[in-house]
Amino acid sequence: MLDHEQQSEYLDKLGFDTAPRPTIEALDELIYAHQTSIPFSTMKVDIDSDAPCLDSEHLFDKIIIKGHGGYCFELNKLFQELLISLGYAARPALSRAVRGRAGRMPINHRGILVAFDEGLFSADVGFGGPMPAGALRLAPGEKREVLGETYLVDPIDHAWWKIDRITKAEQDLHDDALPVRRQTELEICTAVVEDIDFAAMNLSCFRPGTLFHDHDLLNLRTRNGHKAYRDGVFTIREHGQKQIIELSDEDEKREALAEHFGFFF
Repeated sequence: MLDHEQQSEYLDKLGFDTAPRPTIEALDELIYAHQTSIPFSTMKVDIDSDAPCLDSEHLFDKIIIKGHGGYCFELNKLFQELLISLGYAARPALSRAVRGRAGRMPINHRGILVAFDEGLFSADVGFGGPMPAGALRLAPGEKREVLGETYLVDPIDHAWWKIDRITKAEQDLHDDALPVRRQTELEICTAVVEDIDFAAMNLSCFRPGTLFHDHDLLNLRTRNGHKAYRDGVFTIREHGQKQIIELSDEDEKREALAEHFGFFF
């Protein structure tokens, strides 16, 4: 768990002057602030070994002190520690990033579950795009509108739940050519697990030949859309309009990443 000084620095980065009370409303605010302040990132300049280091002190230094981003095994671990320090009953969750694919995906994502009297809620800041800017209650038929996006929750079996989203086709950051549809973005398991259960997945998801190992990715929610970067291509989605900029010059890349993601290297 974060100490008081670390908690204050983390909250300051998210734009909070004081520590909020552990309510569902405050959780929504924390998730949104996190998604608009700290980018999803697999930038190789961040990685000094075969896979990202998941040590808590390392993550805090990298993400909060140095101002870099991370991917799900990093971001959701550190955010969970912030939530616990604020008094939330938060724990990790085995998850599958589905993104509308057919068939069962392997477990490849670390989520967060937060318990309230109203039930269990998913609170995700490490998915990199299509997750809601707020918490989702895991209840049959649950439907929530968040910042103009519609999410639906349904059980798969006694332990697994699926989170669907109504896509917006050309207004989405991804999958512009596909029609508007309901698609499963994430599956999340309510079984109790520990931090150590994600160590092998972290290594597997960053091995050569995988998306996260082979590509430099950045994604950050904005007040009116998203910003994304992939291997020299910068995409801005604002007010339903999409702009694509190819950055071939290294100085251009550095300037764009610093300006739009706060990322310096």
